[in-house]
Amino acid sequence: MILLALCVHVLFDASFGSTLLILRPNDRDWVETFFLSILSGMYVETLSVATLMFLGFPFWRAALGTALGMVFVVVIAFYRGGLHQPQIALKRLHWYEWAAMAAIGEKILFAVWQLTATPTYFQDALMHWSGRARSLYGQVNWSFDSTSPFFMGQFNGNANYPLLVVVWRALSAGMSGGWNDIVSRADGPIFFVIIIGTVWFAVERFLNVCWLPAAIAFTVAAVPLHVWHAAAGYSDTAVEAFSVAALAALLRKEWFCAGLMAAGAAWSKNDALVLYLPALVAAAICMQERAEKGRLTWWNAGWFSAGFATITPWLIFNYSHRLGIAPSSTQISYHADAPRLFLSALVNPTSGTLWIAVFAAAIYSAQAMFTDRIGQALILAFSISLVAIAFIFICTDGYEFLRDETTIYRTLMQFSGTALIVVAYGLSLKTAHLKRPKGL
Repeated sequence: MILLALCVHVLFDASFGSTLLILRPNDRDWVETFFLSILSGMYVETLSVATLMFLGFPFWRAALGTALGMVFVVVIAFYRGGLHQPQIALKRLHWYEWAAMAAIGEKILFAVWQLTATPTYFQDALMHWSGRARSLYGQVNWSFDSTSPFFMGQFNGNANYPLLVVVWRALSAGMSGGWNDIVSRADGPIFFVIIIGTVWFAVERFLNVCWLPAAIAFTVAAVPLHVWHAAAGYSDTAVEAFSVAALAALLRKEWFCAGLMAAGAAWSKNDALVLYLPALVAAAICMQERAEKGRLTWWNAGWFSAGFATITPWLIFNYSHRLGIAPSSTQISYHADAPRLFLSALVNPTSGTLWIAVFAAAIYSAQAMFTDRIGQALILAFSISLVAIAFIFICTDGYEFLRDETTIYRTLMQFSGTALIVVAYGLSLKTAHLKRPKGL
C-alpha cells in the first residue's frame, strides 16, 4: 500500500507536469516528456505548498489548496484542448540496448531493495532531509517563527536548506497514511531512474554511433556511489536529476523549461546556486542566435531567466530571514594540500575510472568542441562547474569536507551526469562522419 501510494503521488505530479509541457509544440520523445513531467510536477507542487506556508497557511491546508489547484489546471487544459501530446511509439531495441537495460535494471532493483529492506541510517538524511520532513508531516518541532528554536525544522537540521524533498516526503507520508523508512527516501530511486533515462535520451539525439547512448547511460548507472545514494535519503540525486534535465532542455532549445529545471535544482539544494546555475546561464547565453545584422538575440536567455524566476518565493523568504546558502560562515583561504586531495578524489573508488574517462574524452574531442557553437557552450558550462567545485573545496572552508572525504564525493556524483552529456556531445562531433546503419 505504501508503494501504491507513492506511485499515485508520482503519477499525480507527472499528470500535472505533462499538462504544462504539452501546452506548446515540442519535439520531445514521449519518454523524455514523462521524465521531465515528473520533475516539473514535483517542483511546482512542493514550491506551491511551501509558498502558501510562507504566507501563513498551515501545511495540510496548503497541501489541499495546491492539489486542488493542480487538478483544476489539468481539467481546464484538457477541456480547452489544443494540447500537443507526444506520439507513443515503441522502437525496436537492439541486443546492446537490451544488455544495457538489464545491467541498469539490476542497479535499480538493488536501490529498491535498499529502500525496502534497510532503515534510514545516514546522519544528514536523518537530520536535514528526512528528519525535517517528519517534523513537517507530524507538525512537531517545526515553526515559521524565526525566533523559535524550531524555525524551518532547525531543531533537526539546517534551516537554510531548501524544501523540495522535505515537502515531497511529508506529502507522501500523508498519502501513505503515516511516516515510515520507505517514505523517508522514496524519491531517491525515482531521481536515479530519471537521471539515467534523461542522459540516455539526451545523448541519443546527437550521437551517431548507435551503441554509445546505451553505454553512456549504463556508465551513469554504474558509478559506484550512485546506486548507494539512490536510497540514502540525501538530496544530491535530486540536484543531479534537475541539473541533467536542465542541460538536456538547453540542447533541445527549450529555454523556459531549462530555467525551470535549474530552479528545481536550486530548490533541491543550495549547491546548485553556486555550482550549476552559473554554468547553465553561461551555456544559455553562449547558445544565443544571431540576428541578420550580427546582433545577438536575447530571447533565449530571457526565457531561461523567466523559468528560473519561478523560485523567487524561496529566494525572497531566504533573503528576508537572512538564511544564506551555506550551512555555516564561509571564509576564503587556500589550503596547500587541497589540490593533491582533490586530484585523489577524482580517482577514488566511489567514482571508479569515471573521471579519467571523462577527461580523456574531453581532451580527445576538445578541438571539435571549440569549432562548434553548442560545443563551445557545453565546454564553457563544464569548465565553470568544475572550477567552482575545485574552488569550493580548495579555497574555502569546504576543504574540511575534502579532507575528511565526505561531501566531495557526493558533489562529484552530482556533476557526473552533466559531465557525461558534455563529453558525449564531443564524441558525437568526432564521429560525425559515421552513419547509422539502415533501420537503426
